[in-house]
Amino acid sequence: MDLHDYIDVLRRRWRIIAVCVLLGAAAAVAVTAIMPRVYTAKAQLFVATSDDNSSNAYQGGLFTQQRVKSYTQIVNSQVVLRPVIDQLHLNTTPEQLAGKISAQAPLDTTLVNINVQDPSAVHAQAIADATAVQLTQYIEGIEKATPDAVPLVKANVVGNSQPPTSPTSPKPALNLAIGLLAGVFVGIGAAVMRDALDTTLRTTDDIGSHLGIETLGTIPGVTRRRRADAGPGAGTTRRTEAFGQLRAHLRFAAQGSMPGSVLVAGALPHEGRTETAIGLATSVAQTGRRVVLVEADLRGPRLARDLGLLGAAGLTDVLTGRIALDEALQSWGDDRVRVLPSGPLPSDPGALLSSRDMGQILRALEAEADFVVVDSPPVLHFADAAVIAPETAGVLLVVRTGKTGRDAARRALHSLRSADAPVLGAVLLDPSAEGCADWQPPVNPAGRHSAAAPEPRHAAERTAVRESAHHE
Repeated sequence: MDLHDYIDVLRRRWRIIAVCVLLGAAAAVAVTAIMPRVYTAKAQLFVATSDDNSSNAYQGGLFTQQRVKSYTQIVNSQVVLRPVIDQLHLNTTPEQLAGKISAQAPLDTTLVNINVQDPSAVHAQAIADATAVQLTQYIEGIEKATPDAVPLVKANVVGNSQPPTSPTSPKPALNLAIGLLAGVFVGIGAAVMRDALDTTLRTTDDIGSHLGIETLGTIPGVTRRRRADAGPGAGTTRRTEAFGQLRAHLRFAAQGSMPGSVLVAGALPHEGRTETAIGLATSVAQTGRRVVLVEADLRGPRLARDLGLLGAAGLTDVLTGRIALDEALQSWGDDRVRVLPSGPLPSDPGALLSSRDMGQILRALEAEADFVVVDSPPVLHFADAAVIAPETAGVLLVVRTGKTGRDAARRALHSLRSADAPVLGAVLLDPSAEGCADWQPPVNPAGRHSAAAPEPRHAAERTAVRESAHHE
C-alpha cells in the first residue's frame, strides 16, 4: 500500500478512528476522575562553608558543590526521617515516608531542593519543613571534626514555606492529550487492520482485480429517497448524471448500440438491484426511448411498492394466462416508462420463470419497446436469475460497496456465465457518496406530484382493489 491507499483507508474508516478517539478521551476523563489528588510541597537549603575568608570563597564554593551531591542521598536515610516521624507523630515507617520524598541539587549551585508528595497539602508542607530542619542538623553534626569544633559546612533553610494551593497530580490537560493521541494511533491501527481483513468489494479497481469485469458505472447514494417520486421527470443530480454515464457505457459494452434488454442482477439481497433497475430505466426514458421495467423477482417483489404502483396483477398472471400482457403493464412517470409488476406470489416461481412463455414475453416486450430492464431475484439464493439471464441481451451485476463480498460476487458471476448469460459489466453502488440532495419529483399537469398510484388499467386489478377495500 502506498500513501494514497492509506489516506483512502482513513477516509473510508474515519468512523473507527472517531470512536477510538472518543474512547481515548473518555478513558482519560475517567482515569483523571479516579486518580487521587497529590500535592507537592517544597523546601530549600542553602549550603555554605564556615570560613569567611574571601580568598578561600572560590575553593569553598567548589567544596560545597561537591558536598551537596551527597546530601541529596542522605535525605531519605533513617537518620533523617526517623526524627521527622517522631516530631510529626506520623503513622508510617521511614521506608514508606522515603517514597514520598525526593531531593535534587541544581547544577553549579550549593542548593538542596526537597520535594514531598502527599494527598494533603498541609501534611506535605509539614513533612518538607521537618525534613529540611532534620537534614540541616544532621549536616552540621557530620561536618564537625570534633564534637566541639565548628562545622566545615553550614546549611540553612531558605525562605518561608507555604502549603501548595493546587495539586500536581492528576493533570487533566495532559491526561486528555495522552488519551486523544492514544485514540488516534489505536484508531488508525484498527482502521488499517479492519481494511486488511475486509473481504468486500469497495472500488472499481477491486471489481476489476477480483472479478475481471469492467465497471460500467458508479452510482452515489440517495439522501432523500422516495422512489415513487423519482420518475423520469426528476431534476438533474449527481445520481442522474451517474445513470446517464451508465447508459452511455452500456452502449459501448454492447458493441456500440443499446441492447434490447438488460437483466439487473445481484449476488445477495439488499445490494441495490431494484434501485439500479429503476434508475437505469428512468435514465433511458429521459432520452425519449420507450422503456419497460419488468419485475421478475417473484419471491420477494418490491418494485411496485417502491414506485407507488398497484401490484395485484402482473407477470405471474401473464405467465399463467390469466390476463394479456398489455393489460398487466402500468404507466409510471409521465407515461415514459411502463412497468410489469410481479403480480401475486406463485407457488413455484422457478417453474414459471423457466418456462418458454417467459422468453416469449421478453421477446414481445423488446418488440414493443426500445429498451427492457428486468429486475431479478438474488443470484446466489435462487436459480431464477440464471434462468432468465440467457433470454436477455446482457446482464449487469450490481455490487454494493462495503457489502458485496468478493467470494459471493465471484460465485454469482460464475453462476451467470455457467448459464451462458452475457455479462456486460458491473454497477458499483456507493451509498456513502451523496448524489441526490436536490432530487425533485415529477409534476403532473394538474400541478401535483405523480407519486400517487395510477388507476388500475385492467379488470383483475380493479377487482383486487375492491376486495382489499372491502376487507378493510
